[in-house]
Amino acid sequence: MSKFRPTLALLAALAGCAIAHAAEPTLMLHQPTLSRDAIAFVYGGNIWVTDRQGSQPRQLTHDAGSDVQPRFSPDGRFVAYSATVDGNTDVYVIPTAGGAPRRLTWHPGVDMVCGWSADGQRVLFASAREIGNSRASQFYEVPRDGGPEKKLMQAVGVTASWSADGKRLAYMPTGPAWAGASGWRQHRGGDTPPIWIIDPATPAAQQQWDKVPHVNASDTNPRWSGSQVVFISDRADGAANLFAYDTATHALRQLTHEKVWDVRSADVDGDTVVYEVGGRFKTLSLAGGPEQELPVTIGVDGPQTRVQWKDAGKALTRAVLSPTAKRVLVTARGEVFSVPVKDGSVRDLTNTDGVRESDALWSPDGQQIAYLSEAGQGMALHHVLMLRDQAGLDAPRTIALQQPGYYSLLAWSPEGKTLVLADNHLNLYALDIASGALTHVDAAARRLEDQLGERVSFSPDGRYLAYSVIQANYLSQVRVFDLATKQVHDVSDPLVSATAPAFSPKGDLLFFAASTNAGVADASLDMSSNDRPRRAGLYAAVLAADGRSPVAPKAGDEERKPDDKKPDDKKADDKKADDKKATRIDFDGLAERVVALPVAERNYQALAVAGDGALFYLDREQPGASGGKPGTEPASELYRFDFEARKAKSVAEDVADFNLSADGKKLLLLGAHDSLQVGDAGEKPDAKPVELGGLRMRVDPRHEWRQIFDETWWMEREYFYDPKLHGLDAAGVYARYLPLLASVQRREDLNELLVNMIAEFQVGHDRVGGGDVYQPTPVPVGLLGADFAPEQGRLRITRILAGDRFNPFLAAPLAQPGLGVKVGNFLLAVNGVELRGDQGNLFEQLANTVGRQVTLTVADDAAGKNRRQVVVVPVASEAALRHWDWLEHNRRYVDAHSGGRIAYVYMPDTAEDGFNAFNRMFFAQAQKDALLLDERRNGGGQVANYVIETLHRNYLMSAKDRDGLLLDTPTAGIYGPKAMLIDQDAGSGGDIMPYLFRKTGLGPLIGTRTWGGVIGIAVNPSLIDGGALTVPYVRLFSADRHWVVENEGVAPDVEVELDPRAVNAGQDPQLDAAIANITARLKDWQPVRAATPPAIPTELGK
Repeated sequence: MSKFRPTLALLAALAGCAIAHAAEPTLMLHQPTLSRDAIAFVYGGNIWVTDRQGSQPRQLTHDAGSDVQPRFSPDGRFVAYSATVDGNTDVYVIPTAGGAPRRLTWHPGVDMVCGWSADGQRVLFASAREIGNSRASQFYEVPRDGGPEKKLMQAVGVTASWSADGKRLAYMPTGPAWAGASGWRQHRGGDTPPIWIIDPATPAAQQQWDKVPHVNASDTNPRWSGSQVVFISDRADGAANLFAYDTATHALRQLTHEKVWDVRSADVDGDTVVYEVGGRFKTLSLAGGPEQELPVTIGVDGPQTRVQWKDAGKALTRAVLSPTAKRVLVTARGEVFSVPVKDGSVRDLTNTDGVRESDALWSPDGQQIAYLSEAGQGMALHHVLMLRDQAGLDAPRTIALQQPGYYSLLAWSPEGKTLVLADNHLNLYALDIASGALTHVDAAARRLEDQLGERVSFSPDGRYLAYSVIQANYLSQVRVFDLATKQVHDVSDPLVSATAPAFSPKGDLLFFAASTNAGVADASLDMSSNDRPRRAGLYAAVLAADGRSPVAPKAGDEERKPDDKKPDDKKADDKKADDKKATRIDFDGLAERVVALPVAERNYQALAVAGDGALFYLDREQPGASGGKPGTEPASELYRFDFEARKAKSVAEDVADFNLSADGKKLLLLGAHDSLQVGDAGEKPDAKPVELGGLRMRVDPRHEWRQIFDETWWMEREYFYDPKLHGLDAAGVYARYLPLLASVQRREDLNELLVNMIAEFQVGHDRVGGGDVYQPTPVPVGLLGADFAPEQGRLRITRILAGDRFNPFLAAPLAQPGLGVKVGNFLLAVNGVELRGDQGNLFEQLANTVGRQVTLTVADDAAGKNRRQVVVVPVASEAALRHWDWLEHNRRYVDAHSGGRIAYVYMPDTAEDGFNAFNRMFFAQAQKDALLLDERRNGGGQVANYVIETLHRNYLMSAKDRDGLLLDTPTAGIYGPKAMLIDQDAGSGGDIMPYLFRKTGLGPLIGTRTWGGVIGIAVNPSLIDGGALTVPYVRLFSADRHWVVENEGVAPDVEVELDPRAVNAGQDPQLDAAIANITARLKDWQPVRAATPPAIPTELGK
């Protein structure tokens, strides 16, 4: 753990700075905890302590990562907290007076501190380490002085608090919609957690389950004060406020009446409550009286606020090869750099602090560059176009863009007169450089991945612009815009999807890729587009009516010698050469002059023609056509088609993108992790790396943070699906949050501020995160795919996860054949280090073992009977193993409790994983009578039309084979009763699937209300430092034209909560209710599928 150990003199100096009174109290203070004489809280990612008046602030922890959730021990002598160190979030404890912190947990999952045991000997924390299928965690305790963790109960929860007698636990069983990168004020869907109270030490059958009175609102942050549970709820006043529930009298009262800012966190000591609101602290007494402001002034800025030199290459967004191939124009982290291919030095051509430049391009002669920059500030931020000399020495020329929008700069015409831009409103523009006039070229009919093409192409003379545009039928069409006449001409057939046009250097051909099966594959909102690889061929349009096909048969005749020509012929040739300077396109009959190149159909993209006429293009791997490891990026391969040889050959692998020099002789390759290479545009590029080590820039974080703050609003304004932002007073919200920016100490703080700010939209899928946050070198802790319990001073194996035998990426370490390790065995040592069940920590010994061989010592009993060594390879996470174990248990349970009549199908999302899971589980059980579709914790993705349509199949007919069973049509179908399990953890596509399940009459929904987020997700660019902002740009509505589901979720027909007493007893009440529901309906159901064929005819001709 990285610690800063100051000298006494420096401590005194820092203390003096800390208590110096600034003009305004410090904001961005979070998560206060209260003891008899102090307040601890989070500021700038570390724990600070003040007295109860907010005076004498001092920094308690000094970690580079994030320290969160501080909790005082009951006697106030210690602070427990969760810290992210070496990439791992664990439980730590530190003396309140200061000193070295002690690490208590090592599990690679997130261990989040909740509080203390009543006697102060153990720290209460939440961890998802043994979760099978929930977004919540489970509760554990770990001794303050170190030792093994102990799970309190099987029921799940998010945070909790012990009563003073240590018998009752007040806890949130589920989490709120507002979490992590997602802000969502006034959520009213399924993620509106209640507060429950239970006595976990009591046997499950005798446990008392009480509930704090709940409405459709979010109740969070439970804290005990005597018989009262103090908590935060957004049930009144349009904001989150403090409430108190008396468990003895059952009285509920509201303690605060904030109407502008939400109460975000709070703690209680005795009758005093301290709480966070608007980045400040307030206190109140439960006995009555007004709340008091608690100003805290911290006069020390953190290390992340100082001016720094940053590696801009980590946020590279574009790279373009110069016309001479001597330099590469790189756009990275809002700056434009000129990078030498071989000789010279890197130049920062813009060097603008707190301003974002983007999309830089070379002029055709290489003497100028064009790029987009920002003008204005705050809510008036907008794009302007900049032109400047390629050395960056002269003042740039600014060209105003007449139409509002968020722009992309695409291309510069060969003769240097025109620039092409696209905006976020689906428009394509041509800008005349001399006048600055913006001409509207075209507009896409829909916003899809390639709505205006990934590339545009100019004819050699600059008169014609070729591009692709999405049409109403979801297919892309190649068109040509004539800059002289301002007319648009179609090139491709409307029954194919054509993309990536590229003119030949002579201007006689226009190449493009076209697909005849893209109709299904390109409907990306539909799940039916999954597993349907897009197949495209390569084509050439012969532009002149008397032009020649590039793949016409070769005659094999001798060529005529030059001196065979007559003088008049030579004059005619000279005239033709002059005529070639002007591109000629005969649009009449152009569609009939499209010819196919002799290449196999693949997923071709990004075409460009080299100086020798060879065609370069990318073949991108796509879902459904790849057997790669889950989570790996699809590979792309660069091909070169040689027209002389009529063959295509791969010239480079793992290419993300490429571009050519102006003469088409050199090639720039953009590879994985933003690597750049330059080589020859020939059969063997022999590409050499471009050194990006000099891509460093001076960054004043406070200037950059202001730019990010402003651009967040700009993107929300430009990309949010409703131009009026649902009536939000955007200017007022901007003005309210801007003062908090001065107290931001690090990039993580800025993310938190932005999350709170965009939460004012009160919609789902509006998220922000990432960016230039602290990135430690991780020390991954290995896991064995098993559960352990202290017994007889050793660790007994209580469960071994089996893994999925038919998934090569889901193997369980201890379940491998031949190891001979069984449940009930004892784990005695790891790599020779003895383990004791009453001291130390197993996971500490598994640090830095992921993917490495580890020797375990196991025995049949704690005394060491049959002691032996086995070698295993720990995994980084058990989440997928535990989920598979949970799923398989459910499938076997349903099969056993229904006599084999009900098929259990689980879907983790409505994207590719859910599509694959549905196909694997449904078709293997399609001969069963009934179906239970479980979508609890479904992560969404697409609209699950494929699932709904498949489940609606009607039995049509059967065929009789001489041998074997009947052959049914459809081959697979389940025609009996159906039901779906839903819960608050299912959302987005996981909201729409149950909505359609019920809407189409498939069956009842059982469980709890879903999340309720169907304003979906993002097409806007990343932030300047690579941070992610997802502005919801599309919203779903019903067939009868009603807005549905958003911020309400889908309610069940049969509501069944996960009763914690039943869960603690090893039951799943929701699963049992669904089985009972379907079983009851099966009693009156009659099979529709033919069991036997009719009598075989006995007469000829029948």
